[in-house]
Amino acid sequence: MSQAPDNALELNIELRWSDQDMMGHVNNARIMTLVEEARIRAMEQFQRQAGSDEPFGAVLRTTSTEFFLPVVYPDDVVVRIWVSRIGNTSFVMQHELSQNGQVAVTVEAVVVMFSNEQQQPMPINQEVRGALETVMV
Repeated sequence: MSQAPDNALELNIELRWSDQDMMGHVNNARIMTLVEEARIRAMEQFQRQAGSDEPFGAVLRTTSTEFFLPVVYPDDVVVRIWVSRIGNTSFVMQHELSQNGQVAVTVEAVVVMFSNEQQQPMPINQEVRGALETVMV
């Protein structure tokens, strides 16, 4: 059963035949690639909401993944994304991957806003915070 809130961002991700492994399901490493794709699409949407033409400087700090059901080709995956916490320099993104209406995988990721110039975390500005809050629980 989905734990995603009503305001979660919902993205449809198409699977490729090459995503599956010998067991006939999508390989666990490929699951993380699907999550990355969904996270990048979400970040692009947040960037537009924040009124920025430039991609956010952000790095992935940690992830925690739980597998409940196998994901199988060729059915698409629906990824729901929301934010569960916003700090000074980081935020926690929740990802829920479903297929055929059933939750297959959940991923929690800590994302840190990062200055490439200074090579250190940077504060989340008000515009970005406002965009993240649109999908916050």
